[in-house]
This record gives sequence, C-alpha cells and structure tokens, in this order.
Amino acid sequence: MIRFRNAIAAALLVLLVAGGCNSGDSGSDGDSGASNEGWTPEYKDGKLQPLPDGFPSRPLTLLNADAPEHDDGLYARAIQTALQDISPVAIEVRDQNYPTFGTWAGIQFMQDQSGGKEGYIAEVAAMVGASLDLLTEPIEDEFGMTLEDFKPVIVTEQTPFVLVSRSDAPWKTYQEMVDAAKASPNTLRYAAASGSLLDIATNRIMKAGSWNAKVIPMEGSTDAATAVAAGEADFTMLTPAVARSHEQAGKVTALLVVSKAANAPGDWSKAVTTTGIGLPDEPWVSYRGFIVAPEVSQAHKDWLFELFKKAGEQPAPKERIANLPGAQSVVLNGEQIDKIVADAKVFAEPIIRDLGLAYDQK
Repeated sequence: MIRFRNAIAAALLVLLVAGGCNSGDSGSDGDSGASNEGWTPEYKDGKLQPLPDGFPSRPLTLLNADAPEHDDGLYARAIQTALQDISPVAIEVRDQNYPTFGTWAGIQFMQDQSGGKEGYIAEVAAMVGASLDLLTEPIEDEFGMTLEDFKPVIVTEQTPFVLVSRSDAPWKTYQEMVDAAKASPNTLRYAAASGSLLDIATNRIMKAGSWNAKVIPMEGSTDAATAVAAGEADFTMLTPAVARSHEQAGKVTALLVVSKAANAPGDWSKAVTTTGIGLPDEPWVSYRGFIVAPEVSQAHKDWLFELFKKAGEQPAPKERIANLPGAQSVVLNGEQIDKIVADAKVFAEPIIRDLGLAYDQK
C-alpha cells in the first residue's frame, strides 16, 4: 500500500507558497485582499462575476478521482460543457484515477496542489459512498481524515442503483435469478466493486433475500459492468450511466432498481424495485456533486455553489439526467449534504459490520 505525503512538510510548503491563507467565513483570501463580506451573486453578459477578493482569477479544475468513463468523469464533463458560457475563467477536467481510497485521496491531492486550499480545484463526489469509505477503508489511518474533513459544496443530481444481469442468462426476472441462486448456492457469479456503496447495497439485498453468490472482486463498477457484459460474471450493481451503455449494446438487462417507488422508471419498467420486494427504506443512492479541500473559505464555497447551481440548469446536465432512468436534478447545499452523509453513516454502520465489510473486520 502506497503511503502518502508527510503532512507537516506539506503544510509548511503550502504556507510558504500561499503566504498563510485566511479560511474564515468572510475571509480575504483571494488575489486582491478585498473582503467578501456581504457578497451576492452578480452576472454580466451571462457570466458569474468573481468575488471582491478576485477569486477566481485563473482556471478552475474539476477533479475526477476515477476513470474518465466512470459516472464521475461523465458528470464532470457535462458540468464543464455547461460552464463554458457561465464561468469567468476557463474550466478544466483532470482525471486522477485512485482505485484505492478514491475521493479521500482526491481530497489530499487538492490540498497538495497550488490553489487547492483556495478552491481552485473542486472534486466530483458521490456523497454517501464517499462517507461510507470511512467505514470500509482505513481512511483515518492512512490520511488522518474524518468526516469533519469532508466539505461538500453542492449536489446537482440524484441517481438510483440498478442490479443488472448478463442478457443471455437463463433467468429473465429478478425473482427467477434469486430462485436460481437459492437452487445452487454460491454458484451465480457476482462481479463486485469490492467495498463500494454498490457492493454494500448488493450484499445487503442478498442477505435480506436469503441468497448468495460467488464473489468475483473488481477494481470498480466499470470493470464489473464489463465482466457481466462479456459473460465473465452473471450480475452486478451499477449506476444508471454505466448500466445504460451496456444495456443499449444488448449485453445486460436491468432486473432490480433501488428505489422508494413501487415501480421502476419507464425505461426499466420490466424491472422490480427494492420497495416492490419488501425493502422500502434502502438508502443506497448516488448524490453527485462537488467537494473542496477542508481549508477552502466559506466565501469561496458560496461562490462555487452559485457557479455549479447555475451549471445544473444548463442543457448538458439536463440532457445527461434525461438519459439516465430514475435520475433527478436536485440542488442540495453543504449543510443539507452534511446531514445526508451523517445519517447514512449511522444507518449503514451496523449493516456494514453485520456483513463483515468494515475495514477493521477484513
């Protein structure tokens, strides 16, 4: 396992480079030194104007801590497109794939980069999944981070999880697959994005339904999807964007949607929902948006919230939502997200421990 930076040395380096940034709520930590107190959003010719302190005065980076073709990478590019006519500075996307520790390695990356502690880098995050990494991975041991270091700016989309099977499987419905699994225990091949929220949700559903499968560990959901599409595994749990591409190619079939609704969304109307199988309170869903380094001032977070909120109203993100069954455009601020992730962590911890998926149980 790769050990990361020496925290003290990095902190000293940042102080030398940044000259000691003020991270207060109305701080003067931009380029001009002017106060941001009392700021309200202002647009000129459709572009959001910088803060009084001059932020931002150079390009902003959207960090994707996963593969480019992953949901986070696709989301980042949709937001980048949306911001072309809104942002006063250029918007760049950086793919920095971290198969282990994901979002949390991304937070450390932001802290280590020039401008990261001022908000010039915003990381795409699936909020609930990232918070549960604290239970399934040794985040505090490796990074010295806790939930207090998780600083969400905004959520702009909500998407369900969907269990898919290879399209040439002998079963055609979720119940038929479960019956096959019960008839031959530990025989069906489950491509697992091990330790992820998708994996936790799948294990929870299997245990609640009293069935099991042979686990085939995968580095991530895109690999899991590819394995099922190629017939190397029988089923997996995915987000809609990843599932959709393989479904359209005729390689996978949606069987179960994690949803509080009684019926699956239109494009997956032949599937059942977790509510439909007697599990109405499952919290497994992707709230996708942006986080920043914990040192970023409230004023800069407020500016980024306005920028990303406006981006979510543009055609590219709306088109993305329209193409994802069950997806919704939402706007959640940092305080609302903090509550969601804290509640999810409390709900999920006993489930994770009961499944033996906590990092100190492995």
